[in-house]
Amino acid sequence: MVFSKSSISKTRLLVIDFDGVMTDGGIYLNENGDSFRRFDVKDGLGIKLLQKHLIHIAIISGSNSKTIRSRGEALGIKIIRVGISDKRSELQSIQKKLNISPLETLFLGDDINDLTVLDSVNAFIVPANAHKACKEKASLIANASGGFGFIREIVDQVLFSKGIDPYMPFKTKNDF
Repeated sequence: MVFSKSSISKTRLLVIDFDGVMTDGGIYLNENGDSFRRFDVKDGLGIKLLQKHLIHIAIISGSNSKTIRSRGEALGIKIIRVGISDKRSELQSIQKKLNISPLETLFLGDDINDLTVLDSVNAFIVPANAHKACKEKASLIANASGGFGFIREIVDQVLFSKGIDPYMPFKTKNDF
């Protein structure tokens, strides 16, 4: 897959897998058997920055955890798909509904069930701790691990590619 960082300036849709991308991939259990996940607040702010600049965010997860919907809704993500076994088909459905092409789509994934989207996106980007097969197929391997600022690292690159300084989010011409 050919990828240039300048091509991400066309991004209108960022699709995110959940476990291992928005989280560290761990599922923590308390003594009552209740599970929970950890998130990085920098990733959350990154998502908010993309939304501010009218970039669509979607979550597509194979998991059916209530945590996914809860976190997504807390961040204002309107497209949340859980329990998805065919991520490629779901992604294409979202693209069609939003009238967004593969060249305008980035996918952040970390494990082999995400590989089905490769021919439907401009870039398949993985965290540093992604599965080996994903790293081999990735357009870009981030420095950060999933759940530890990976999303924010990519958001910053997307915003910079569009001429927006993500370090000064409230100093753009749109804020005056």
